[in-house]
Amino acid sequence: MIELSCDSISSLFDRYSDMVYRISLNIVRNCEEAQDIVMDTFVALMKQAQFNDEAHIKAWLIRTAENKSINVMKSARVRRNQPLDEVLENTLSAPLSEGEHDLLDMVMRLPDKLKSTLYMFYFEDMKAEEIAQALGVSEATVYKRLERGRSSLKISLEGDAI
Repeated sequence: MIELSCDSISSLFDRYSDMVYRISLNIVRNCEEAQDIVMDTFVALMKQAQFNDEAHIKAWLIRTAENKSINVMKSARVRRNQPLDEVLENTLSAPLSEGEHDLLDMVMRLPDKLKSTLYMFYFEDMKAEEIAQALGVSEATVYKRLERGRSSLKISLEGDAI
């Protein structure tokens, strides 16, 4: 069991704040809102008593960031008109090629469940087991979502080629 201290929370913030920010930004599409969600997520982390291990902490952070982001999107104060180009500029630290930019754009147009799963798998390099734990679903569900997401992307790509 891991008990959190100020030093360990600071270390966790250094390690995972960028990941939490990217997850939040991909959902809310607003830099300021995403920054607020990062802070809210880590404040909530400070209130947690114990975790089994660091993988449990990472999964908890992902799940909490996603839930807080969804709650923000449901709130009336959110403006949903930020251009995707601006979001993508602030989302990934490494510059994207035009093909990668187009692919990420297609992924972001998928339904939320597919989008989250594909994003975590391909852009956060998470394993299916980690995604399942983070989303609170079975590993089989993760594989099914990956299959459906790839199928949707394939259809979109074929449609663009016509």
